[in-house]
Amino acid sequence: MIVTAIYDVSSNSIRKKLSDRLLDAGLIRVQKSVFLGNLDNNRIDELALYAADTLEEDDQFYVIPIHRDDLNAARIIGPGFDDRLVADEILTKVI
Repeated sequence: MIVTAIYDVSSNSIRKKLSDRLLDAGLIRVQKSVFLGNLDNNRIDELALYAADTLEEDDQFYVIPIHRDDLNAARIIGPGFDDRLVADEILTKVI
């Protein structure tokens, strides 16, 4: 399923570990603390467990499913992302 992962983490080192984990899971960074991509339920559970074990008490982490129609309906102003890459419809993009 297509998901967005969003976090608010106070510690630089924890924030780096979490962002690296999201990138390793195959998500694409669309803003500093916002990632999009296609994950199965097992991978979502793994990320949630990792975050629960790693984050500090006041930190926040969200993984929110996005329906393909909602992604298509998104309005993006400024440099955006390739929704086909986020949805795993293409594997790489050469810029």
